[in-house]
Amino acid sequence: MLKTPLKIVLLISLLLSGFAATASTPACRGDDCINEQQLYLSWALGYGQRSNPLYGGEKLDLVILPEIYYYSKYWFFDNGRLGSSFALTENTQLSIIGQLNQEKGYFQQWFSGNLLQFEANTFSDMPQFSTVADRQAPYPVAVSQVSKRPTALDVGLQIDTVSYGTLWQLAYWTDVSGQHHGQHASLGARRGWQSPYGKWQLSAHIHWKSAQLIDTYYGLTALEVPPGQEYQGRDSWQAELRLNWNKPLTERWSVLVFLRYLQLDSAMTDSALVRSDHVTTWFGGVSYRFF
Repeated sequence: MLKTPLKIVLLISLLLSGFAATASTPACRGDDCINEQQLYLSWALGYGQRSNPLYGGEKLDLVILPEIYYYSKYWFFDNGRLGSSFALTENTQLSIIGQLNQEKGYFQQWFSGNLLQFEANTFSDMPQFSTVADRQAPYPVAVSQVSKRPTALDVGLQIDTVSYGTLWQLAYWTDVSGQHHGQHASLGARRGWQSPYGKWQLSAHIHWKSAQLIDTYYGLTALEVPPGQEYQGRDSWQAELRLNWNKPLTERWSVLVFLRYLQLDSAMTDSALVRSDHVTTWFGGVSYRFF
């Protein structure tokens, strides 16, 4: 567990990293190279949904998906993430990144973090279909019955390395806003390939979320539920798959589809707030690149 001094170091590192002379930006994003100091803006128009695993939680309709990123020499903004990257070797880089914690998005449909988490044009999200039925809690608790969950700012370290055409990624995040006082981490691999029918990308991740984080968002206290229904969160392990497809039509227009499947474990589903053991996301549409 990261203590407060290390959280402060991470935050200061994020703020000061823009002045580091050795900082560098990623050379390529998927199969498409990024031009340094050039704004990238695109909009995807279509339809899709992200399911909501909570009782009383609303599905998130996906109609217009923006994608915005900018990489300068020393810092970058990439779809809601702000940070800086340092080249460790020719194929490995270390990044210091800050972002809003995404758990709030299940409780509040118009949470700002929901807007910029789907990188439609560069294949980032994925999910698939599950035959597992929604669970039935003995005494389900709806989102409207519990207190408001906080908006948290997380800062983390991320290592990306490319080996034999596969991108491997390891990330560790901690709460610097003092809202959930927890940490989360992920380990994943991503691989893309070109076919006559377009560009494909498949990725898999395993996520760990600390007991403090799970308890803040999915725990239930005696002030929220009747006696006997209280729940204290535990460490959670969640597996995720992503599949993206993109076919350029012109220099600026393309068609795309992405699917994503996130499997939740008992650390979440044991909460009476949670009605489903998975989250699915899907979207299909057309994308136009402005810059």
